[in-house]
Amino acid sequence: MKTPLTVLIIDDEVAFSNILCLELESDGNYKVKTANSGELGISLLGSDQFDVVLLDYHIGSMTGLQVLQWMKDQKLETPVVMLTAAGTEEVAVNAMKLGAYDYIRKERLELNHLPIVINGVFERYLFRQEVKLREIQKIEEEKQKAAVQMFQTTVRTIAHHVNNALAIIMLRSSSYERMVRKTLDVEAANQFIQLISDLKGQASVIESVVRSLVELSNVVYTNYASDQNIIDIRQELEKNLQVMQDQEKEKIAI
Repeated sequence: MKTPLTVLIIDDEVAFSNILCLELESDGNYKVKTANSGELGISLLGSDQFDVVLLDYHIGSMTGLQVLQWMKDQKLETPVVMLTAAGTEEVAVNAMKLGAYDYIRKERLELNHLPIVINGVFERYLFRQEVKLREIQKIEEEKQKAAVQMFQTTVRTIAHHVNNALAIIMLRSSSYERMVRKTLDVEAANQFIQLISDLKGQASVIESVVRSLVELSNVVYTNYASDQNIIDIRQELEKNLQVMQDQEKEKIAI
């Protein structure tokens, strides 16, 4: 069953509001509240939620434009249909500038046409909200993508410097190993060579971790919005850390 639209009628002519209220509620598609002043209308808008507002221009000590200005200041986006009188075209124009969706000349108002106006205005409101939501989502996605790109760039930069440092360590280690074999006695040479071997082993672990980070950054970049990828990244990092810890324990045991 279709949910009835909630409509607020702000008009100081009580008889006119009652007629509209009875007509709209007669088919069960609308729930209507009325306010016979701008102040009461603002009070209801501040406390309740409505799908559409029918707003008269002359409403006691306030005008419909003042109510519209209040709604704009409060960032209240409820769609408004302005009710105007003959010779007040400028009012209608100003109302549209303040955010009103449509206007109706009261002397030309047809009761059987009113639901069409209300439904059309509400559908336009829903469409605008959907467009706005898409824009917000697009901005958030762009921010997230930029953050991931920065992450990927950072990881690659770190990997570049670490790999260069590791390459130097490996080359110098091999050079020192050859030099030690020639200059030290066998026992001292073996101890020093074992130390170099341990350093190479640690360097290999670091290289493996860095390579994993680079691969993971590629995964994040490709599928940055997936929660599962975040879980996979955490598991992969934990696995690499465990490998490093296990190798450290083995060396201590030896």
